[in-house]
Amino acid sequence: MDKVRRVQLFEIFLYVFVLMVALGIPFLSGGFTNIGWKVVWLDWLRIVPFILVFIMNNFVMAPKLLFRGKFLHYIFACILLIIAVVYLSDYLFNMTRSIRPPFESMQGHRFSPGKIPAPPLNGIYPPWKGDFPPIKSAHHFFNFGLAIVSLLLIGFNTGIKSFVRWNEERIRQAEKDRYHFLTELAYLKHQISPHFFMNTLNNIHALVDINTEEAKEAIIKLSHLMRYLLYEADMQKVNLEKEIMFIESYIKLMRLRYDEKSLMIKTEYPACAQSVFVPPFLFLPFIENAFKHGINTLAPSLIEIRFHVDGDWLTFDISNNKSGIDSVTGEASGIGLENVQKRLDLVFDDKYTLDIKSTENKYDVKLIIPLLID
Repeated sequence: MDKVRRVQLFEIFLYVFVLMVALGIPFLSGGFTNIGWKVVWLDWLRIVPFILVFIMNNFVMAPKLLFRGKFLHYIFACILLIIAVVYLSDYLFNMTRSIRPPFESMQGHRFSPGKIPAPPLNGIYPPWKGDFPPIKSAHHFFNFGLAIVSLLLIGFNTGIKSFVRWNEERIRQAEKDRYHFLTELAYLKHQISPHFFMNTLNNIHALVDINTEEAKEAIIKLSHLMRYLLYEADMQKVNLEKEIMFIESYIKLMRLRYDEKSLMIKTEYPACAQSVFVPPFLFLPFIENAFKHGINTLAPSLIEIRFHVDGDWLTFDISNNKSGIDSVTGEASGIGLENVQKRLDLVFDDKYTLDIKSTENKYDVKLIIPLLID
């Protein structure tokens, strides 16, 4: 949640900056050198109503009304707050005007009081003394200038607070999505292990009565595969060379059940496998299906596995003979292909291509994925 904290600190810094600018106006305008601290304090006192506007909107009205969907209540509260602040500001203005030093007594003023008359401090000029009777301005009843300033302050505060709130929600949702992504991805990866071991143990079980020595060798190979599964299962990416070594060990383990005449396996790996990275165990479900459903005991079978790297993309091709069981859409496919499609969606979103073709005697799978960054 460091990002959320940074957004909150940005909001606080912005408010402090605006407040410091408002408090610094008497100094920036030179009023402090000409008037002194007394009038500076009076000017600061006149800012108090607008600070109250900010406090009420920032801590009460916006979070408890606006952000909870009570829009009419919020508008009504804003109107009442603006009216109260306008009359409070007028009261403070009239109160401080009586104790403010007159314009002519300011030290170091640039203008001669005799040449340029001092403007009225309350912004109201004397009544008209001509032939026409004066018309009373609405300012006598309500100061719309202060109301507009208060409305702008509320709008500024609400805009900043809405922006910060939107960013906080966006960051929290991103964290939730990431947590959901990692949880689901870990679940899918760990589902590979029992599925993989179930098939492998069945193979070893078949070898026990046929060839005890080969069964022992298979157990040793299985232990190496278990070590890889144990240490690499929680990794987000692995070196393609390690993944190929795992695939080769799996192929050797599966070959114990078949001789060279009944099963031919062709593999092709890229020379740059050591320098590229892929998700772990992503290709295993396809290879499992090829062995489980692509070997015909009545005729020689062929399994072809190819990896090809082109720029930032990896192409994985695997093809196998049909054994009479639908290994892609039928019941025999198990959970492997469903899991790998979910993993592809989670890891690569829509930046991958999975093409599965089925002919009369052959299955072809082509998977194109972007390489992961080291």
